[in-house]
Amino acid sequence: MKKILSPIATVVALSLAPAAAWADVQDRSGSYAVVGLGKTKTEVHGKKVDLNQGKQKVGNGRFNYTVGGGYRLNDHLAVETNVHGQVGNSKKKSSRDGGKDAKSNGDVGSLNSRAYTVSGLVIMPVGERVELFGRAGVGRMNTSFTPTAGSAISKARSSGMATQFGAGANFHVGENSFVRTEWTTLRGKGNDAVAKALGRNKLVSSGVMVSYGHNF
Repeated sequence: MKKILSPIATVVALSLAPAAAWADVQDRSGSYAVVGLGKTKTEVHGKKVDLNQGKQKVGNGRFNYTVGGGYRLNDHLAVETNVHGQVGNSKKKSSRDGGKDAKSNGDVGSLNSRAYTVSGLVIMPVGERVELFGRAGVGRMNTSFTPTAGSAISKARSSGMATQFGAGANFHVGENSFVRTEWTTLRGKGNDAVAKALGRNKLVSSGVMVSYGHNF
């Protein structure tokens, strides 16, 4: 619950920030594009489906990417759509129940995911070149899990709605360019087929992204 409330609180706090903190900022309304790379981790959350399916953590991808575009309505609000994808597989490390002779920390498969999101940003400029922001949105997460040979876990695919939350900062490095750092999380729907194959019922992906943006 804290993981959900924290980014929501950030968005609310930014939206209620005093107007005095937003002074002396040039108008940046209009369309923009962003592209970025980052590192994320994927976990399975929720009620255990099968005690023999291992622990909660799924693993880390080599790195993730995001490509997107948005429209800034004014100094304080923007709407953005993005494609998020994983480059390289995420390995599930499992400590499976089965007594002291059970295999521990073995790779039991690979996880690939892609998501399409639409989100709103609440922005708080700090001076002329730095901005803080909070993000909240929705999208669709597509995930597939491929077990290694001999694994007792079945191959699975899922596609469903996900919620997105994030918080970060934009650093404007020129009249039309900016660098963004952001923590973001995607939370899949319950009863997800991939999550159930891994022993829980919901997939959650979170991590840090560094992006480059250009205003048109």
